[in-house]
Amino acid sequence: MPPSINRRAAPSRRLRVGSAAVTLRDVARAANVAQSTVSRALAADPRISVATRRAVQQVARRLGYAPNAFARGLAGGGADVVAVVIPRTAEYTFASGFHLALLKGISRVLQDAGYLLLLSFLEKRDYVALHRSGLCRGVIVLMSRIGDRQVAALRRRVPAVLIPGDPAVPGIASVNFDVAVPVALAMRRLLEIGHRRIGFIGGAPDSLFHRDRLSAFERALGDAGVAADPALVAETNFTPAEAAERALALLTLAEPPTALVCSGDLIAQGALAAAQKLGLRVPEDLSLVSLSALPGQRVTAPGIAAVISDFEEAGATASRLLLDLIAGGPPPAAPTLLPTTFDPAGSLAPPARR
Repeated sequence: MPPSINRRAAPSRRLRVGSAAVTLRDVARAANVAQSTVSRALAADPRISVATRRAVQQVARRLGYAPNAFARGLAGGGADVVAVVIPRTAEYTFASGFHLALLKGISRVLQDAGYLLLLSFLEKRDYVALHRSGLCRGVIVLMSRIGDRQVAALRRRVPAVLIPGDPAVPGIASVNFDVAVPVALAMRRLLEIGHRRIGFIGGAPDSLFHRDRLSAFERALGDAGVAADPALVAETNFTPAEAAERALALLTLAEPPTALVCSGDLIAQGALAAAQKLGLRVPEDLSLVSLSALPGQRVTAPGIAAVISDFEEAGATASRLLLDLIAGGPPPAAPTLLPTTFDPAGSLAPPARR
C-alpha cells in the first residue's frame, strides 16, 4: 500500500510550490515517509513499491522539488549535486565506451532523483574538500587507482561510492563485477582445447580494473595447475594503439603465445590489429579473449570471446547506493557485486601447429 500523503505541509513550515527552498526533508514530511524512502523512490529503486514511488513523485512535483539544486545547496549547506571524479582526461573518458556506459547509468538515476551531475577529470583537489565546499552532497569515483590517498580520505567522512572498490580501503561503498567464474570458464576452455602458452595484456599497473582481471587470470591458471609466465604478461594505458604494440612484442617472441587474454575490448581491438599485421588469423592462428565487454552490439571487438559486463547497470547501482548514503542510510557491509557472463563467440580454436 502506498503511504498516506499529506495534502499540506506541516503547519510549522509553510512551503511555496516551486520554491527553491524545497528540500528532500520537505518532500518526506509532505509524503509522510522517511527521507531515505523519498531518495529511493525518486531514484526508481526497485526496493520501493511502484505505488509508493508514484505517490512520492507526485508530491515532489507538487512541491516543485529540485528546481534549482545549486541555489538550494548554497542556502541549505550542500547542493543536490553528485560529483563524479574520473582520474583520466576528458578526451579519453568520452572515447571510452565503458566510461560512457557508466556515466549513462549514473546520470539516469540521478536525473530521476532530481540531482545534478558534476564531472571532474584528473581532479587535484581533495575529494573531501570538494564535498565540504558545498558543491556536492556525495562523490562517485570511476576507475579509481590503487593507493589513491584522496580515495582513502573519503572513508567515513563523505558519502562516496567507488567503481571498482579497493579491498585495501574498507569502509567505502563500492560496485564491482564478479568476474571469477566467467574468467575461469574462459581459461578452462582455452586449456581444454590445448593452449598452454597464454599471454595476458592488461591496463596500467595501478588500475584496480586491471588488477582484478589479472588476478582472476592467474588464479584460473593456478587452479588448472598451469604456471603463469611473467614474460607473457604486458601492461598498457588502456588504448588500442599501445595494446597493439604490446601484442606485437608478444607475438614476435621466439616462443609466442598461442592465445591472448585481454583485460577489455579496447585492448582486444589492439591485439587483433597486431595479429592482422603479422598475417595471423583469429582463431586459426591465435585465440583471443576479452575479459570485459559491454552487452549488445560490440563495435570495438566483434566476434571475440568475452566476459560481458553491464557497465550501465554498474553506474545506476552506484547512484542508488550513493543516494541511500546521502539520505542517511548505513554503508553496505560488503561490496556490491554485479554478475557477468562468458560469451565464447568465435575466436577460440586449438593451437595451430608451428
